Amino acid sequence: MNNLNEKSVSDAQTAALAWLERSMEVTNFEGSAHSYSPIFGWKNAYPETTGYLIETMWDQKNDVWNNHARRCTQWLLQQQLPSGAFPGRTVGYNQPSVFNTTQILFGLARSFREISPDENPDDPWNLRNCCAHSAVGAVTWLLDILETDGAWRQAAYVPGFVPTYYTRAVWGVLKASDLPGMPNVQEPMQRALTFYTQRLLPDGTLLDAGFQSGKPAFTHTIAYALEGFWECALIFNDETLLKRVETALKRMSDSYKKHGKMAGRYTQDWQGDFSFACPTGQVQLSALLQRMGEPWQDFGLQLLSDTLPHQNRGNNKNTHGALPGSVPIWGPYMRFRYPNWGVKFLLDALSGYTANSFSII
Repeated sequence: MNNLNEKSVSDAQTAALAWLERSMEVTNFEGSAHSYSPIFGWKNAYPETTGYLIETMWDQKNDVWNNHARRCTQWLLQQQLPSGAFPGRTVGYNQPSVFNTTQILFGLARSFREISPDENPDDPWNLRNCCAHSAVGAVTWLLDILETDGAWRQAAYVPGFVPTYYTRAVWGVLKASDLPGMPNVQEPMQRALTFYTQRLLPDGTLLDAGFQSGKPAFTHTIAYALEGFWECALIFNDETLLKRVETALKRMSDSYKKHGKMAGRYTQDWQGDFSFACPTGQVQLSALLQRMGEPWQDFGLQLLSDTLPHQNRGNNKNTHGALPGSVPIWGPYMRFRYPNWGVKFLLDALSGYTANSFSII
């Protein structure tokens, strides 16, 4: 039963924003901390997720969060490597990462669009221009290492493995494609999307969407893959791919109806591991389903409603408002941690509900 209402959504947003702000306070607003663990404490700032958190900060549309978005943008610009790539892992690591670079593009592109061109127009190194310059460097590096078949094999999270959730990497490049000075990305990104489309079969089977080939994928990385497919298909007007995404989601929905809940991970043919839940993946999927419109909105709202009880509402400021990586918290995804990207996708899903003023089921 969907128990969403205006108050429950507002309370969840307030708590989530408080935790997100706390995740930046602990870094002196030099990025958002990767996660908090009741056992290990705060982890260092995480450039990748700070990148796409910037979009969510701008979405709040007030001076406080606009300022947070600017400060995080300025910090990210300092993390870029001479090659144009951004590093993987948390701050201090200096090896390039394809996926992390592409996710930072979301934030750079959004800050470029939000900052007025009339702000310090005589300064060639104003923040807006720096965002464009940085994004061009990042995309140039990404195109240089893209292979002829459309795959990124270098600078991988798991050496030697090309995951299907790189569809969200393709989307990140496309989101920044209209910034000034940007090389033409349409043909190489179409080629990249074609490479990954081979892994989403007409019957909804989804191959290699996790961190290891042939292994079950967490709901989180499945959501990455499906939203990447969906958003790229919209950009390229690929009706066949849109239908494949819907078929995969129909199989996930059928599993949900059968078991009355989402699994924390699934095999490629949608056999679920129901021993734990992955709240991050659930709210990611909720946000995607809401963007897709009818007939998917109700499923998206149900996933949001299912996830809200897992949001921490205790008195500890280090956990209040956050989502655990797994439920139970000792589950296999982000064990004993509250990751910052869980709050990002929770806020996105809540904003979708508020913006569309959906009727309550």
